[in-house]
Amino acid sequence: MMLAMFLIATVSGAAGKKANILFLASDDMRPEMSPYGNTYMKTPNFQALADDGFHFRRCYVQQALCAPSRTVLLTGRRPDTSRVWTIGPYFRYTTGRNWTTLPQFFKEAGYRAIGHGKIFHEGNASGWPLDQDQEFGSWSVPYFHPTDEYNKFNKSNPAPCEPNFGCAMSPYSNIGIDEPWETFNDAKSALRAIEWINNASQYEEPFFLAVGFHRPHIPYVYPKEFEYQGDVNFPPKDYFITENVPPMAPHDWTGEGMRYADLRAIRPPIHRFESEFQQNLSTLCEEVPLDKQAEMKRSYYSCIQYVDHLVGQLVGALKTNNLYEDTTIIFWGDHGYKLGEHCDWFKHDNYEDSTRIPLLLKPANAHRTRWGISATGKEIGQLVEEIDIFPSLIELAGLTIPPDLQGTSWVPLLTDESAPGKSIVFSQYPHYSDAHKHSVMGYSMRTAQWRYTEWRQFNCSTMNPMSNCPTNTDALPQWGDSELWGVELYDHTGDPSSSWGDYENVNLAYDQDHADTVKQLHETLHSSWVLPQA
Repeated sequence: MMLAMFLIATVSGAAGKKANILFLASDDMRPEMSPYGNTYMKTPNFQALADDGFHFRRCYVQQALCAPSRTVLLTGRRPDTSRVWTIGPYFRYTTGRNWTTLPQFFKEAGYRAIGHGKIFHEGNASGWPLDQDQEFGSWSVPYFHPTDEYNKFNKSNPAPCEPNFGCAMSPYSNIGIDEPWETFNDAKSALRAIEWINNASQYEEPFFLAVGFHRPHIPYVYPKEFEYQGDVNFPPKDYFITENVPPMAPHDWTGEGMRYADLRAIRPPIHRFESEFQQNLSTLCEEVPLDKQAEMKRSYYSCIQYVDHLVGQLVGALKTNNLYEDTTIIFWGDHGYKLGEHCDWFKHDNYEDSTRIPLLLKPANAHRTRWGISATGKEIGQLVEEIDIFPSLIELAGLTIPPDLQGTSWVPLLTDESAPGKSIVFSQYPHYSDAHKHSVMGYSMRTAQWRYTEWRQFNCSTMNPMSNCPTNTDALPQWGDSELWGVELYDHTGDPSSSWGDYENVNLAYDQDHADTVKQLHETLHSSWVLPQA
């Protein structure tokens, strides 16, 4: 699919030899690990990657939800271009039938592209029943899916069904299981990938080896040996609803929580209708007992420590096979996460906690030599976006970036600490406004100092976007054609991006002292928002 003019060879070590790429992803992992200053977490393998390379402190997703976020990263297109604003639509059936994905690009450049676990969002969002974009040629070999979704645990503890609520997805939202770590799904993906690493010498082409971990996505199921032993500190310091926040802006996590039988068993039932929530946002802070939420948070941390162990297994295999120095390793999360901040859990909004992700990079020696990268253990504090990962990996490998990608390479930041990075990064999220009885889109931008968001009428169907928004014009933000239904402004002056709960607690958008700032950011948002492209 990609024109040959975009593919040029990159030299690594021996003549004609290209460096490998180990492409690691995690579902729902926020940047709460030791490289980001959170030393209470036992994440030595994440730390080792950061010590040998870089960690990006301010990398933001374009939408804080699995399928849209992964579509952005793997296609290099923003949500308004792909029309993927929720879980369900597949970019090949919206606007991207002929796009070349990230693994597909490397496959066409002469790499063996191999996938495991969750890279694209699973199911219909990536072409079910042959999902992970296999039908359209993203991979060199059949994709590997681990079996037994939640280990033997779910089989011996079936989730109950109720007449009013249907069947729960899982009997528990969180649990540590005393079984060998190798028997869990994510371990199966890692171990299969290690088999490829062990046999890499049999193949002439370099590998683009992708491993997607399901954890720490709920249910927080993990091997007991990785249980977090430190203090959980719950509730967080911002266990309250943001002051003066527009009612359509926050997310109510209890509907998703009802998928898990232990949360469903809480009485009175924890979930309320959207209208009830938006009319009294503070009810969210009273729904789930604090001790249960603390237990969930401990399990979430335990899942992170388990994923760190699996990363260590993969890196160890590279070293055993003398491939570590010849392999660029990148680790990313598909969005941020809330663990009780603003009384909410999960993602599904435009808050800082939901949109900021972990991003670690350890360049191969050949890539260091090509670009003159000498630094190790460096923090990159400039603003970048997840959409920048696609063009950055291409440039790092010495290939030509296709002109239709909507991101910008951050390779210059690896060699020049004074390089500016981006002045603005963008996120968005569709919600429903009960007051207006209409769908809304929150268009959000982050600068070095401010987060500014406008909530505007949104007329596209998220589940069937081509039914009423088939053209790029249909998907344009309605800056001048709709009322402004909500505005948010948060001051991030002094924010080290290493803690939670200190910012975005008071919406300043309606404060007259900040009227000039709102006006300026309003104009910047409208003039700078990246429009959908053909």
